[in-house]
Amino acid sequence: MTSRPSIPFLLELLRLAMRKEATALYVVPWMPPTLRIGERSVALSSTSFSPEQSTRLVLDLLDAEHRAALDRSREIEFGFALEGVGRFRVHAFRRHGQPAMTIRPFATGTPTPRTLALATPACRAVLAEHGLFLIASHSPTLRKDAAAALLEHRNRVGEGALLLLDGASRFWHESARCRVRQGLDAADIDAALRQRAQAPGVRTPLAIAWGELCDSLRLQQAVQAAEQALCVLTVDAARPLLALQALASLARGHDDPQLLRRAALRLHAVLVLRPVPARSGGQDLAACELLANSPALAAELAEGDFDALHRLLQQDPWPAAPGSSCAVPDEHLLELVAEDRVTPDMALKCAHDPATFERELTRRLVTGAQSAPTTARVDTGFADLFPSGAVPLDPFDFAEPTTIAPPPETVIDEVTWYDGYDDARAARLPPLVPLASQTCSPRSLKAQVWTAPAVAPGAVARIDVWLARAAQTAEVARAAAEDEGGSADEGVIEDELPPVAVQLRIEDVLRAPVAQRIVWTEQPRRVRFEIAVPPHLASGPRAAELRLSIHGLLIGELGFVLGVRPGAGGATPPEETHTVRRMLHFAYAAFADTDRAAVEELLQPLAELAPDLQVHRGSAARGAGPDWRERIECEIGQRERMFLFWSRAAADSPWVDFEWRYLLRSRGPSALDIVLLEPPRLAPLPPELAGLPVSLMRRTGTPPE
Repeated sequence: MTSRPSIPFLLELLRLAMRKEATALYVVPWMPPTLRIGERSVALSSTSFSPEQSTRLVLDLLDAEHRAALDRSREIEFGFALEGVGRFRVHAFRRHGQPAMTIRPFATGTPTPRTLALATPACRAVLAEHGLFLIASHSPTLRKDAAAALLEHRNRVGEGALLLLDGASRFWHESARCRVRQGLDAADIDAALRQRAQAPGVRTPLAIAWGELCDSLRLQQAVQAAEQALCVLTVDAARPLLALQALASLARGHDDPQLLRRAALRLHAVLVLRPVPARSGGQDLAACELLANSPALAAELAEGDFDALHRLLQQDPWPAAPGSSCAVPDEHLLELVAEDRVTPDMALKCAHDPATFERELTRRLVTGAQSAPTTARVDTGFADLFPSGAVPLDPFDFAEPTTIAPPPETVIDEVTWYDGYDDARAARLPPLVPLASQTCSPRSLKAQVWTAPAVAPGAVARIDVWLARAAQTAEVARAAAEDEGGSADEGVIEDELPPVAVQLRIEDVLRAPVAQRIVWTEQPRRVRFEIAVPPHLASGPRAAELRLSIHGLLIGELGFVLGVRPGAGGATPPEETHTVRRMLHFAYAAFADTDRAAVEELLQPLAELAPDLQVHRGSAARGAGPDWRERIECEIGQRERMFLFWSRAAADSPWVDFEWRYLLRSRGPSALDIVLLEPPRLAPLPPELAGLPVSLMRRTGTPPE
């Protein structure tokens, strides 16, 4: 620290920036230290930095490589993280020849829909392909947190790309299923939209976070982008009508007389949030009111007739069944009370219409309106209970992300909530056994990716995937540096241990996934992929995904970024790449009782190669009691994935039929792995499963059909 005396002072500035939720910290000569808070620049001192002081702050933060890069290019960007403080993005440059920098702080504990109690319709709305999505609240913190939670929800369960304007989110979003670009300016977004409009072929979904809707220029840019993407904006308003009035006021302040009409046509939805203290204390919950656009609403908004809009919004009666909608004021607040997340007294204080809210709450408590009707059928006719086809994703069916911090190790959090039934029904169930801790054992499998920092278009990218125990990191580093490890298919003896399948996908680089198999015997082993990069591929990061499976059963996923840059040297030594790991911890096995021996034969290697994976055998949740349906739903709701073992006996089992149909209804096919215990000609799959990937069980000494 003595060689870098300004670092303690800089750390105090960074901690202050995090406490004030600032979007930027400026260290510039002849200016005082300054924070950007909202739309204001706040000077922290009456004394400006001298050139010597600002130079010392900048150079103390840079290492030798960054200093050399700043001397060469006069402008560099890089990021770093401080444990317990946050993550920071640095833009260092020269002003009048003197070093200066802008530091953008990001919090790492991104909220989720579950932590804020956001309603399911709101999470579905953020998965739309295009349109304007307004998030309104009088609480600046709540609307920012809710926007971050919904963006993270789209990042985790959606697909495509997610662009965040500089200052649109105070949280750092790691790329998951979406490719995230954060800290952009309006020019970057315009360039991305132009490139998207000129790109041939099928367009991937795109969402853009614009931040606060503060002026007519931002509204005009968002309306124009809403033709191709979902544009998420926040606005200070306590009711849907007030949010629409704010939208119209900004549109009328623009030179384009048709801006209000185009905004009305491209409006997707308005989500209004009220902060409500949680029963358990801590962070406030969000009482949601969602207003979806309609032809009548768009027509009145385009004309600016707010009296007609007010009459239109007063037409919705109370829903007949709880949980059916959050389009009516206080309906979601009633659901929070029913879920015991908010006290009735506190909910009454936060209600828009306390008298009506109190009457409706009393009626539901007296009549038991929240109890869902049950069916008398027990063991037959499950197919007609659930609609077939694609279903909207439930926001509470994905695990909450852990904070990304070095070393980059992300695991799935414990899932302990009930799925699809209310407190009255849950009270009749026996207490649920809590899931075990997710701390990794020393024998747990840890995959690492080693590759060059960047590869040139037209070159061959060498990607090494190392499989080792968590305690063998030093051995992997030594073997990778000495280029040791053997081939992927060396010594494949399936009679002893099954091979681990490693499947690789790279955006824009691979037309289809490629896979290799390797028998792993608890010693560091390497799987090498040599991928030809298309010669005309544009430069930039490309999202890559690795899937690890045994017998076709997923045990973990890894995400990393492959950099594409013209002129990247082919002799650059490989290095360990920053990866996001999601190792599977809890799974549900669905099978017929007569297939138990075959299923145990397939699950035994998982216990040896993936000791942290706990597989619940579905038959334990079955029974002839009246609560059999809730027991199965409860167990499936706790698990991250289902392993479906298919045979003629499974096809005839009403229990297996109910289990896989419930999973499709609640989560969709992406959470299902299918293993065929018998050839398809003997046990054909039902139409709902016919198009999904399957694996055929390989019995010892019997070739697969």
